Order: sequence, then structure tokens, then C-alpha cells
Amino acid sequence: KGIKMTPPTILPSQALPYLSFQNRLKTSPKDYTDLYDFAFAGPVTGLTVSFIALLFGLQLTTEVDQSVAQLLPSLPVGFITQSTLGGTIVDLLLGGGDGILINQDPSTQIPLHPIAIGGFLGMIIHAFDLVPIGSTDGGRMSQAVLGRVWHLTFSSLVFTVLFLTSLFSDGFNLLLGFLFIYSFTQRDMEIPCKNEIDRVELPRAVAAFVSWVLVALILCPLS
Repeated sequence: KGIKMTPPTILPSQALPYLSFQNRLKTSPKDYTDLYDFAFAGPVTGLTVSFIALLFGLQLTTEVDQSVAQLLPSLPVGFITQSTLGGTIVDLLLGGGDGILINQDPSTQIPLHPIAIGGFLGMIIHAFDLVPIGSTDGGRMSQAVLGRVWHLTFSSLVFTVLFLTSLFSDGFNLLLGFLFIYSFTQRDMEIPCKNEIDRVELPRAVAAFVSWVLVALILCPLS
């Protein structure tokens, strides 16, 4: 697309390996379609790879002998339940979907294959990239789909919902940490496109809203 960016800056996180990579656009995209494609490709690809890694890693976890399972790294139940989608998948594949895992004490450690842990963490990290606020990749998609004015309104609404949700989250509060870092780094809108009259086509808009529903399932805690 010929879009130039600043070098990426790693955003820290207390509970994750990192929160995200922040970069700014140095040149204006040609139009909203170029901005959308630029923002959509990276996190959606990462989310897909992470999802596949989680499923594959959980399958490997089920095939490990009990003696070897004790040597595997683990995640606490309280961390796994920070994601409705991730926690449900883990419970379904390891616990049969009866809530055996997620209803345990939050401090209980669940042994998982390293690939499963990488997939779980990657899914959360890329979901944060797709949150439609400010100048995140999800925010760029929102700006491309809704336009600058409606993006600002939608972004404020999403921020409020996430903040209220974080108030009812116990233990590992990933949402509150994200909102704190975001407030200092990515709350500004992206630079204008050269053409901000033409909107993106309907299939791209549908894909954006589907991805945001998926983000909500990943980032909302499992009750």
C-alpha cells in the first residue's frame, strides 16, 4: 500500500509477555480501504495463527502422560477465565465442557503444553490490537468503516463498556491494564486519509464487526 510507519514500540503488560506494538503512520493512506486493509491484515492473521496454536497445543496436552504433565508449564484458572472464548475452549477440550476446570479455585494451576500457552496468550494480545478505540488497528478499522466522527463516538462507547467490565473482573485484570496503557499511548485518532469521502465496501464492514464480536468473546471474563 506504500504506507510508511514509525518503528514499532513495545507496550508493556504486567500479566502478558507484552501488550502490543505501537506504531504511527508517517504517510497518509490513499483512502479508507487502504487504511482498513493495512489495519486488518496483521492482527487477524496473528489471531488465526494463535487460535490454531491453542487448539493444537491443547490436543498435545491431552496426549501427554501424567508423569510428564507434571513438568509442563501451567496457567492459573483465574488467568484462563479472563477470556470467555479461551476459557471455554480449554474447559471443553481438557475438562469435557462440564465446567470442571473453570469452577476450580482461581489459584489452581492447569498444566498446558507450551504451544497451547503461546496460542492462548497470542489470542489475547492480538484481540487487544483489534479493540476499536483510538489508533489501535481496530481503531483504524473503525475509522475506515464509520468515518472520523462516528468512530470517535463508537470508540468512546467501547472504552466505557470495557472500563465498566473491568470493574467486575477479579484477579488478573487484563482489561484495566490495557485501558491504562492505552490512555497514554493510543487514544488519538489516526492521521487523515487523502480521500475520506469514499467508505469501505460492505464485505469489509461486515468482517470488521465480526472481528469485534470475536474480540468481545476473547476479552470479556468468563463468569
